[in-house]
Amino acid sequence: MDKAKVAIATQMGDPETVELSDVKRAMRKNMLGRRVDTICGRVKGRSASGGETGERPFLYLVKEDEAYVVDGRSGSAASTAYRNICN
Repeated sequence: MDKAKVAIATQMGDPETVELSDVKRAMRKNMLGRRVDTICGRVKGRSASGGETGERPFLYLVKEDEAYVVDGRSGSAASTAYRNICN
């Protein structure tokens, strides 16, 4: 979980303010049908300018040490990965 929090925090504007919630770790199938160790949940914090980001969904791929934070753009890689793996 520590590695996941660091990877997710680096994608946020102010990493020191990151709070994770609804965190669930599970083996899930990726878009190719392969089983992957994942952590899904929600993250909130502050932007670099100090404004609150609101809650955003996130996906962390444990073996790959990769984090995806959904920023609201429906066609983004993060949005697609979260939707296909976490839902």
